[in-house]
Amino acid sequence: MSSPYLKLFRSELKLNIISSLLGEKKRLSVLRDELGSSGSTIIHALQDLEAINLTRKVGKNYKLTSLGVMQALLIEEASSAVDVLERFQEFWLQHDVTAIPGYLLQRIGALQEASLIRDNTIELDRVHSTFQQLLLSSRRVRGLSPIFHSDYIGAFQRLLSEGANVELVLTRDVLSRTLSLADSQQLIDYVMKDKLRVYLADELRVALTVTENSFSIGLFTNEGQYDYSQDLVSDNQKAIEWGEELFRHYLKEAKRLDLGELNLI
Repeated sequence: MSSPYLKLFRSELKLNIISSLLGEKKRLSVLRDELGSSGSTIIHALQDLEAINLTRKVGKNYKLTSLGVMQALLIEEASSAVDVLERFQEFWLQHDVTAIPGYLLQRIGALQEASLIRDNTIELDRVHSTFQQLLLSSRRVRGLSPIFHSDYIGAFQRLLSEGANVELVLTRDVLSRTLSLADSQQLIDYVMKDKLRVYLADELRVALTVTENSFSIGLFTNEGQYDYSQDLVSDNQKAIEWGEELFRHYLKEAKRLDLGELNLI
């Protein structure tokens, strides 16, 4: 850790100063009140930050340089990621995250406002019912599904009948089971109207639903079984955008099915 920018992570005070100055310049007295440190301690830290071109003094105010703004944003992202790792530590340890591409794992801090929904002895179907509620309150749905539940057929048919737009990336097994129980002619009508788009993936190791106002993700355990009992959910815009990127990652490799192919499955 020879870089002075990496060494910053050893000093909580310097990290807090940089974060505090992100977006606005401040006087020493304001920093002292915010950070709860003495003026002399803060001045010494500011001198160190100025020496590596992260802050500068303008009149009686301290502000970030352009380099300091970039460093502050990196610190903010790292802090969010650490929070997500710590809050959901057990969830990450129990599950296989290799289905999530590295560039999105690096930005896992986007899930900072997420909640972990778990089944329990009182609410055995809490995960399933929460998912249904999120789904039925939406008008635009994008999903990755390696799992099948007969209740989902009715939910999606209701969404489509109410004018929603749906894009689904499914495994062949999930698609086949869905078509065996759903009203196939009705689904074909939605495909023809471009209300429903169906894509086929060779393999999916993550379940994802992203709507205009919600995000939900489920993973496989380290033993290779899908975990129906836990989902991470959020209505935060950053999580929704993160989920959109994950959906597009799998969409690039999936094959869109036309009407003829749907009839053959």
